[in-house]
Amino acid sequence: MILSLVRLELAILRRDRRAWWSLLALAALVLLSFGAIASQAHRANAEKQAVSAAERARWVGQGEKDPHSAAHYSIFAFKPSPALAPLDPGVEPFVGQSVWLEAHHQNDMLYRPQQNASLLQRIGFASPSALITGFGPLIIFLLAFTLVAQDRERGTMRLALGAAVHPRAIVMSKAVAVWSAAAGLLVVPVTLAALAWAVLGGALGADLFWRALVWTGIMASYLALLSAVGIALSLWLGNARLALTGLFGLWILFALALPRVASGTVEAARPLPSSQAVRQQLAEEAPTFWSDEQAARNRALLLRRHGVSRIEDIPNPRMAELDLMERHSHAVFDRVLGGFYAKVASQDRLFATLGFLSPTIAAQAASASAAGTDFSHHRDFIDVAERYRRDLVNRMNSDGMAHRAHGAERHTNDQSLWSQVPTFAYPPPALGNGSSSALPAYAALLAWLVAAAILLAIVSRRLRP
Repeated sequence: MILSLVRLELAILRRDRRAWWSLLALAALVLLSFGAIASQAHRANAEKQAVSAAERARWVGQGEKDPHSAAHYSIFAFKPSPALAPLDPGVEPFVGQSVWLEAHHQNDMLYRPQQNASLLQRIGFASPSALITGFGPLIIFLLAFTLVAQDRERGTMRLALGAAVHPRAIVMSKAVAVWSAAAGLLVVPVTLAALAWAVLGGALGADLFWRALVWTGIMASYLALLSAVGIALSLWLGNARLALTGLFGLWILFALALPRVASGTVEAARPLPSSQAVRQQLAEEAPTFWSDEQAARNRALLLRRHGVSRIEDIPNPRMAELDLMERHSHAVFDRVLGGFYAKVASQDRLFATLGFLSPTIAAQAASASAAGTDFSHHRDFIDVAERYRRDLVNRMNSDGMAHRAHGAERHTNDQSLWSQVPTFAYPPPALGNGSSSALPAYAALLAWLVAAAILLAIVSRRLRP
């Protein structure tokens, strides 16, 4: 019986041009935004691959020189765009896409896509995820209003109840009809487009497939709870005008007001130090140049480490001192920058937790996590690039320390050493790795889904002819 009722409700929706064409317009906009972001990501990845190949050729062909100078010469590492970024770009437009890997420095990421964004992209609602989470509630509430509020005004609801149709069947059929129409047009087509895009690009694998499935589940759950809330509120309120006002106000609260309140709350509760303050701390604790007093302490430490009494007994004291300072900076970077990144992750975790205030917040945080575009995934690239930098610099310094050179003497090497450094490659983390900051969002989304189902059940029991 419910399937028959669902088909009837869908037919009613299609006959209402205002609601149905609003849904179709949003669905078209979702697909257009996906296509625009996907084509942009494809161009960006092609450029990154070309420049990465040129960087590798430059590194290998840099000629004979001091290995530590080669470590300063170094290379750029490029972050590939996540395969599901066209579904939800997350932080990608606002963080750098390349980093200069050189000795003594853990540099900032460069080249933020938002710097070259179009006016539409700068508005904010320019991705499938943003469109669905931002305007999905408005469209769903309009569909719910169409099926329930006006239906009750015309008296057809009373006729159906008087014909011995169980109230729960009526309520469930309306909620399922709204959800199936919204999910079938807003979520399923763009997910299939993402998978087809991945297949064409040769990027589709088990992890990407599961990520796309999880993202689909997040969006479908979000639309399901909104459908239940929309139907329940339309049934609860007394007339069509009051129902429309209540639904419109709830959209503003869920999708517009509370996410901004949550963002402001996070910034006030867990503020971040300025980038200038972080860089100043790094410069003070891991200076590129050291004083005479620090140089004397370094020499004393090197003598103890090498078990000698004279600096001349160390094969290459200059390289040994450079290596000492390099390894000292590693600990400073881990403590200072690691602490800063931990604060950013703490902000993300708090924002995800505030998803219990609004399902839109929960869906936004969970969506970026599933697509691999939240800050935790960006930090994974930073950590991988930094490990590569340290391995490269340590290898260069080790080669220098292994060869005797004093005073103005300099040990040099050539392509035979440079080619031993492997090409930089970034393997993105698997689904579930490094996404702990988004776990509260998943819990919040589940809680909202359960609460919406309970609310719908309560309303259906109170329904009378």
